[in-house]
Amino acid sequence: MKLKDLIKNIEILGIKGDLETEVCGLSYHSNDVTPGGMFFVLRGERTHGRYYVEEAISNGARVILFDEPLCSYPEGITLIQVPSVREAMGEIAAKFYGQPVKQMTLIGITGTNGKTTTSHLIASILNKVGFKVGIIGTIGYSYCGSNVPAKMTTPESVELQRLLRDMLNCGVTHVVMEVSSHALAYKRVLGCSFKISVFTNLSRDHLDFHKDMEAYFLCKKMLFTHYLDGLGVINKDDDYGKSLLDLDIDYYTYGLNSASITAEVIKMGLDGTKAEIDTPRGKFNINTQLLGLPNVFNIMAATGAALGLGIDIVDIKAGIEGISYVPGRFQRISKNGIEVIVDYAHTPDALRYLLSTLKGFCSGRLITVFGCGGDRDRGKRRLMGEIAGRLSDLVVVTDDNPRNEPPEQIVKEIEIGLTHCKAHYLIIHDRRRAINFAINKAKRGDIIIVAGKGHETCQVFGEKVYPFSDIEEVKRALNA
Repeated sequence: MKLKDLIKNIEILGIKGDLETEVCGLSYHSNDVTPGGMFFVLRGERTHGRYYVEEAISNGARVILFDEPLCSYPEGITLIQVPSVREAMGEIAAKFYGQPVKQMTLIGITGTNGKTTTSHLIASILNKVGFKVGIIGTIGYSYCGSNVPAKMTTPESVELQRLLRDMLNCGVTHVVMEVSSHALAYKRVLGCSFKISVFTNLSRDHLDFHKDMEAYFLCKKMLFTHYLDGLGVINKDDDYGKSLLDLDIDYYTYGLNSASITAEVIKMGLDGTKAEIDTPRGKFNINTQLLGLPNVFNIMAATGAALGLGIDIVDIKAGIEGISYVPGRFQRISKNGIEVIVDYAHTPDALRYLLSTLKGFCSGRLITVFGCGGDRDRGKRRLMGEIAGRLSDLVVVTDDNPRNEPPEQIVKEIEIGLTHCKAHYLIIHDRRRAINFAINKAKRGDIIIVAGKGHETCQVFGEKVYPFSDIEEVKRALNA
């Protein structure tokens, strides 16, 4: 595609070079540049793309996009200065890949907890109706029988538009996408328009990135103010959700009382959940293997999205009941009377809901294995330690993904919360040993929770990544 067509209607501050240049690819990583490509010079959290321009050119880049004053580069290279590289990248990527979203229906889900399960519930409902569905989210990018592991919940705009084009090419009609606050802050979904936008809830997370909860919320809010071209589905029982109701948009609300979509729990236990869902189009009963009250909220959110797409409640019920579990989300693994729950809970609220729910199902002891990730919000460590300590009979503190922080330092900060509530706990840094210890310690009637990593299949120490799966380790320990 010619450069002059790609940058049409984009604000340009300066140009050096030939606008007739044919652009053959897009990249923001110098290693990914292909001959005739355009290289976007992004500011990263740890480095800056300007240090990789020479490498991008040597790999074949012929167009360089900056948000800084233009410099001199070899003949044949076109330089363009724009106010925001990220904004330009989103718009250019959408054009380069032929505006795929104009031929598909996009459903976006944002919030702190529940995005992944809600997205899988919506996808299951859509599949029951006969639509061809793609999923973009934390667990992976799945469509047409393939599942690509996710590097991030919502890909950068170049990968996102390429992915949407691939989905469209293989016949995908509907895309269910988790939209993270990072994605909204970094404008990764520019060029996207959502028929349905879902807000699940908001609680403390990512405060290493957002300066405070208000800044965090304002990013989430953008899904409804900047990208919605249809209906909002909003958790009315969440305080931040309530504030979205002042927006000039059409919406369904959901919650346990006085909402468009409500639920009455009939039965809840380790074997599943029975509830009656009340909607503007009638009531229906569900009998699902999904566990706990948070999943009732996820079911209501998915119901609202499906209603907004005109789907009948018979198909909604079938889609919800068609899912037995979502990998690493309240996933039950049991053998010989020993019950283990693996969950991605890595925020204070998520851990609280998880443990509170399981405490109600537990006839024995609640044994919790968890840690906190490095290079992330340090303030939540003490809070999570206290929550685990108050709600568990025994806590095994272990390593999560320490990344570039000393594991001992992370554990010390969790310990502050544990000692504050006089919890029974011990520290086993090796996560495999910690899981084995908890399972070997358990008796019939006990429930072991392994929290924090959920579906993940690796563990990160510094710059090294090691294969590791909580789910597989639990299965191995139970079999042993």
